[in-house]
Amino acid sequence: MNTEADGVVLCFDSNYAWPACVAMHSVIRTWSHDKPLKIYCLCDSSLTAADRAMVEAVGRQKSCDVRIIDVEISVSEVRIPHVSAMAYARAMAPQLIDAERLVYLDCDVIACTGVGTLLRPIAADYALAAARDVYGPELDAPHVGPQRFPFGRRAGTFPYFNSGVMAVDVQKWREQGVTERFTDLMKDPEWRPALDDQDTLNFLLDGRFEMLDPRWNVVPVDFLNRSFGSASMPGDRYVPAEYQRDLEESPWIVHYLTDRKPWLVDFGDDPLGHLWHATAAEAADVIERARVSRPLR
Repeated sequence: MNTEADGVVLCFDSNYAWPACVAMHSVIRTWSHDKPLKIYCLCDSSLTAADRAMVEAVGRQKSCDVRIIDVEISVSEVRIPHVSAMAYARAMAPQLIDAERLVYLDCDVIACTGVGTLLRPIAADYALAAARDVYGPELDAPHVGPQRFPFGRRAGTFPYFNSGVMAVDVQKWREQGVTERFTDLMKDPEWRPALDDQDTLNFLLDGRFEMLDPRWNVVPVDFLNRSFGSASMPGDRYVPAEYQRDLEESPWIVHYLTDRKPWLVDFGDDPLGHLWHATAAEAADVIERARVSRPLR
């Protein structure tokens, strides 16, 4: 019997406390589910008292209930400079939280519609639902490839998901021992995934996941292409440029991939950059009205 409420999970350290608050605010303001919103924050010891106060201030809106869960993540190496070791905690959450269903969100997202609709049954015996990754939509994409990701029984056309937005069936996750297998594999010195937890989860789930509508994980591709000086990316095969532009005009969740974060770089006139800053201004106002100081980072 589940003892905790279904809800939304974010994992972060002190460096990501502010973007996490912005992401939380976007979830709270768009929440339309018939049940109260529960947000679980998995955080390490770097979270300061000021960080906690800020998180709790944002979480006091509407009928939201925020629970901060202290965890310590020990990893030998994090291969992506802008990623925190706390990214690994997403694989621990279904083992730590005794709910029926969870929605995991990266801290660099903005929810534009209620994510409560993701708290529903997942197809077949799949433990999670997620959207294809725009950079590596399939195993044989240049950004994935057999050099870093053993195909095994899978063909190169098998889908590869982005782990920044995931709907999780906790019971199926536990039955399939995903957390334990994830932990064991990450300890294997021979396993050196380029994208750390995302590669590892894709490998362990063996292509067995429900594919979400791409609107649940919309990346600012137009801005990133201009920023990186590229005209296309592997995901164009599944989401052509014209359709991608439509997605960016009506996203359900915006995911600010790569190190080009809107709180770090200038998005110029890009509408999705404006969206993050408008949401951040609202979150800052909530924190200020609670008479809590926001750390300057």
